[in-house]
Amino acid sequence: MQSRILNQVTRLAVAAGLASALTSGIACTKNPDQTKLQYVPDMADGAALKSQRDFLQPPEGAVTRSAILYPGSIEESEKVLDNPLPATPENLAAGKKLWNSYCIPCHGVKGNSQGSITDVYPAPPNLVDKDYPAHKDGFYFHKMTFGGAIMPAYGHAIAPQERWQIAHYIHELQRAAR
Repeated sequence: MQSRILNQVTRLAVAAGLASALTSGIACTKNPDQTKLQYVPDMADGAALKSQRDFLQPPEGAVTRSAILYPGSIEESEKVLDNPLPATPENLAAGKKLWNSYCIPCHGVKGNSQGSITDVYPAPPNLVDKDYPAHKDGFYFHKMTFGGAIMPAYGHAIAPQERWQIAHYIHELQRAAR
């Protein structure tokens, strides 16, 4: 009787060993047509990234913690935004340097829309004539940040402090034109 039980246990052990070997042999094959069993499915085969896009897009309407929220309209910007920089000679000199880098091609040296590319592209408004001298710094800051009808936005290229310096220099050009 004991030998009979021993034979059955031996047969079960051999069968379990064969099943284990067969299962591990199947699991370890590199057959691309066979479905893989994965513990955490998204770890091995992640989503393909699209070029020029972030992997995780933020939800619509989300704002980063470090975001600077500006007024929505140019009129509101003119009323609410005040230039935090004093009109010192250093800030005017920095504003002039930035004006020469970014603004001269369209607005010209004197701000009178006589830039070097106005014969090819539409001329921008004359900043030293008509109503423009009456505008406050917030108006110019908003226009530089978000652009306008024919003006490109420079908010990504010119730091906020530099835009305020340019606004000071625009008023300097307007005073010189009087």
